[in-house]
Amino acid sequence: MLVRKSRSKELFRWLLTKPARMIVGSFLLIILMGFFMLLLPIASANSKSIGMLKALFTAVSATCVTGLVLSDTASTYSSFGRAVIIGLIQIGGLGLVTITTFFLTIVRRRVGLKTRLLAQESSGSFTFMELPSLLKSIIAMTLSFELLGTVVFATQFVPLFGWREGLAKSAFHAVSSFCNAGFDLMGDTYLGPYSSMTGFSDNTVVLMMTSFLVVSGGLGFIVWRDIINAIKTKKIHIHSRITLLGTGMLLVLGTLFFLVAEFSNTAEGAMGLLPVEHRLTNALFQSVTMRTAGFNSISMATLIDASKVISVMLMFIGAGSGSTGGGVKVSTFMLLIYSMYAEIKGETNIVIRKHQIAREAVQRAIAILVMAMGLVLFLSILLSFAEVDALQQGRMSYLNLLFESASAFGTVGVSAANTPSLSSISQILIIPVMFIGRIGPITFAVSLALREPKDYANVFPEGRIHIG
Repeated sequence: MLVRKSRSKELFRWLLTKPARMIVGSFLLIILMGFFMLLLPIASANSKSIGMLKALFTAVSATCVTGLVLSDTASTYSSFGRAVIIGLIQIGGLGLVTITTFFLTIVRRRVGLKTRLLAQESSGSFTFMELPSLLKSIIAMTLSFELLGTVVFATQFVPLFGWREGLAKSAFHAVSSFCNAGFDLMGDTYLGPYSSMTGFSDNTVVLMMTSFLVVSGGLGFIVWRDIINAIKTKKIHIHSRITLLGTGMLLVLGTLFFLVAEFSNTAEGAMGLLPVEHRLTNALFQSVTMRTAGFNSISMATLIDASKVISVMLMFIGAGSGSTGGGVKVSTFMLLIYSMYAEIKGETNIVIRKHQIAREAVQRAIAILVMAMGLVLFLSILLSFAEVDALQQGRMSYLNLLFESASAFGTVGVSAANTPSLSSISQILIIPVMFIGRIGPITFAVSLALREPKDYANVFPEGRIHIG
């Protein structure tokens, strides 16, 4: 008994030594709770357990706000199962530590240094002093956006599905949209399983409100607080500036590309079959959701190859830091662009809007990029081995598997490979990548580190390496 207690204390002490470990541990805890609840027969629409793999995959996908599924959400799960999924999405989108610290602050309990470090890392906050007010802002902002979305969606869904079902679908879709999750409840309607938003490709209100919520959740809470404060101070942090610039640039370029590339695509479920007046809104919708949300108003399987490649790039970049989305993050992408520009100009320092960017930030951005690219490519190669028969028979293409890999890492949730049709091995391989994509590759790597990094006191001679 004493040995067990000492081991438990050692494990708990090991978890507390790094904020990254506690973040990983908190997500794992929520996933396990969701897994066991989704295993229950009460969570299934037919009162039979959905099975371990399906329950685990769904719990990870919901907690990591990914949206990839092995079965249609609406037709597979009962009201209890749907409630579990939306609960996992809400907690996963905000971050367990953020929610816990918020309630500790509300009841005026003392929030310790380690808890503050955790919440700071989880929410993307810059200083301890701003943390309590930021956490309150996060909760208030989240509820406000989701309430607004519920009301707007209700005006469209209630006439179609009735008051009870319409309001339930409205609330679910609002939370799923703001948290960039991509789960939907349209599969038990006349639209059919796995329909996502294809039945609303001609509904501008639904598409634009979904896009607004996705972008709002994907900007990051710090950016939104900066925007609100800028009304009084007329100042905005450099992080918020480059996030807004990068988001706007990606939205415009993505919309233009999808509009041009898919305008004449007349394959089944493609954009080219829509009336001309709806093609722009659908191009914008795809540009928005491809970066991290996972909804689709047109068929992903019928996208031309060029559109799939651009989609992979958008999914890889993802949303803003400290947001509900995934990917390497917009600020990381923009920082690397500025770094490349400075290198081309022959400048040693990276200066953005009269702010010099620390070298450590650039090194971290490069590390994230390399680790993320390696992870996505590695998963796509493993999937190609697991799906070798489908590839040889022409039922699958490597590009679709790369698309699936980027979707898993970027916590996007769209699929061109039809996730339920993949082998069990492929589905199992996708699970850890969804998890790493949500918490971040560096956070995951740091959580596994057994030793603290060494700071060398000695000065070593400079080593020169030829590059390029």
